[in-house]
Amino acid sequence: MNIFPYRVRFTKVGKMRFLSHHDLMRLFERALRRTGLPLRMTEGYNPHPVIAFPTALGLGIESLDEILEFELSSWTAPRNIEKQLGEQLPEGVTVASAEAFDRKQRSYVNYVEYEADCPGQGEGTADRVRAFLALKECPVERVSDKGSKTVEIRQYVMALEAEQDRIYLRVRITDQGTAKPEEVLRAVGLKVDETVRLKKTYTEVAVRT
Repeated sequence: MNIFPYRVRFTKVGKMRFLSHHDLMRLFERALRRTGLPLRMTEGYNPHPVIAFPTALGLGIESLDEILEFELSSWTAPRNIEKQLGEQLPEGVTVASAEAFDRKQRSYVNYVEYEADCPGQGEGTADRVRAFLALKECPVERVSDKGSKTVEIRQYVMALEAEQDRIYLRVRITDQGTAKPEEVLRAVGLKVDETVRLKKTYTEVAVRT
C-alpha cells in the first residue's frame, strides 16, 4: 500500500484555546473526513484517520504554530490540502501550511517557543530572569490527577528573556519530559492568573540521526 505522510502547521487562537487536546483530535478527524481526501485509515471495527499531534498544548494556551501529521493513500498537492482542510475548520483554527515528509525519517519536536503577557508584573522581572538562568537546578512540584512529583525544570529552559511585561521563552522537549511555561513563569516570581496570556509562537521539528 502506498503511504503519503503530510505535516500541517496550524494556529489555535481566541476561544479555541480552551479546546482540550482530545476535542482537538476529534475536530481534525471530522474535518479530514469531510475534505474527501484519500485518507489512510486504521484497521479494525471502528476505523479512523491515521493522525498524530507531536505535542499536546496546555488548555488555555493560544498557539501560532501547532502541528498535525496524517497519512493519505495517494499523493495530493500540499496546496490543495491547505485549501480543502482549511475550509472545514472553525473560526480560531487556521491552516498555515502543509508539506509532505519522508516517514522513514524519525522526526521529533526539538523545542517550542512561547510568549507570555503578564500585565503589571514587569518591575524587577529582568533581574529575576537573570537569577533563574544562573541556576544549575530549579526543582518544582508538579501536581496531576496521578499525584505529585518533583521535576527539575532548569535543564529544559534553553532561553528566557524579559521585556517589560512580556516574557519570551524557549523550552526543550525530550523523551524524558519538558518544562511547562507556567512553571517557568512561577519560578521567576510571576503570578500566573487570568490576566496572564500565554501563546506558543514556534515549534521546531528535527530529524533523528
